[in-house]
Amino acid sequence: DLSLQYGDGLPENPDRMKVFPDSRLSADEVFSRYMQALGGADRVAALASFVATGTYLGFNTGQAMVPIEIFGRAPDQRTTVVQMFDGEAVKTYDGREAWAAEEWRQLPLMGFTGGNLTGARFDAVVSFPAGIQAEFSEWQVGYTVIDDQELVVAQGTNPGQLPVNLYFDESGILVRSVRWASTPVGTVPTQAVYLDYREVAGVRMPFRIVVTWTNGRNEIELSEVRPNVQIPAARFARPAPFAPR
Repeated sequence: DLSLQYGDGLPENPDRMKVFPDSRLSADEVFSRYMQALGGADRVAALASFVATGTYLGFNTGQAMVPIEIFGRAPDQRTTVVQMFDGEAVKTYDGREAWAAEEWRQLPLMGFTGGNLTGARFDAVVSFPAGIQAEFSEWQVGYTVIDDQELVVAQGTNPGQLPVNLYFDESGILVRSVRWASTPVGTVPTQAVYLDYREVAGVRMPFRIVVTWTNGRNEIELSEVRPNVQIPAARFARPAPFAPR
């Protein structure tokens, strides 16, 4: 955006990687309040799996809505199946490895590495909030302002990895996350915004998620979430290569 480059000044970036800790806050307090806002730590911990259905739109659908299914199993497994116009697009994280079988990628089946693998794990872990705090070895907590709203920002880090920022509103709910990945052209962010929280088995879950990165944007809007259902282990296994219909 050249208006930013040549403008009088740049606005403060709320998604900056540098967090200025506030001694009045602690990660324990932030996550305790988060659990309470979701429905209580016991109920959150009792969410062992879910199957969600809804719609997906993004750069690879021409902004048309298509059906999506999401399968999740605690603490860290997640699969999405999008019914694209020419076949099923599948992304899977089995707790250790991740793959994508999608038409637009360079190969019919791609294994994730580096920041892509770390990002796939984060997406799986954040689906089961009880495990988020333990996922990172260190936390810094401070404040920031987004759209004139003061938010708490908690930054989690692990040795050898880029950090993840989590943003919580005044009620304690997670409303936004930003993670980074190293690429040949530099460090790039991926932002997720969590909207339309609804109660599922006593636990509040976001029914709308908007994900934005440097060259794309996806939106998922759920219509139904079925909690604590039996999901076959094969659902989280390495998928078959993408095959056009």
